[in-house]
Amino acid sequence: MNRRKAIAGILLLGGAAAAGTAGVTYRRLSRTPDLGQLDTHRELIAELAETLIPETDTPGAKSAGVGDCIITLVKDCTPKKAQNRFINGLLDVADHCRSKYGKTFMECNASQRSEVMTHIEKQGKPLPGILGKVSGKIMGDDFYATFKKYAIIGYCTSQQGATKEMAYEYIPGRFKGCVPLQPGQKCWATD
Repeated sequence: MNRRKAIAGILLLGGAAAAGTAGVTYRRLSRTPDLGQLDTHRELIAELAETLIPETDTPGAKSAGVGDCIITLVKDCTPKKAQNRFINGLLDVADHCRSKYGKTFMECNASQRSEVMTHIEKQGKPLPGILGKVSGKIMGDDFYATFKKYAIIGYCTSQQGATKEMAYEYIPGRFKGCVPLQPGQKCWATD
């Protein structure tokens, strides 16, 4: 009889602790975000975007102005929970760089930057199955998912990305729904 009470007590205590932790996390993500953090981390956002979309024979994210676009999209088009997760993600990137390398992200070399990007991608990986979907609805999108989505949107809609990375046709002709691409041909971007 005492064993059953002990097991029930342990389960009750564990459930209460899990509910309390989830409640604190939800409350932390539901508060009004400090959007001023985005402006103070403007250089970090631009460097993260440049690491994701580097300059090669085509312009990179920095020359396309993707950092400013990401900040605008986070401020104006992102739900409050995802804004908080984005800001927390920026702080986590800065903390990870300081703890692992003893320097800021901007001072890291290319391989260290690549490792940091891999780290934040793994950290933001959603739970599998229905738990991941529920977590995404309740907690909002994680930092890496939001960052990557906005970086790609910012780059592909910029003049540099649309005209130099993609085959841009200012005044397209008639609509052709299925056009096969030739080997080495760029994807299409139309106005």
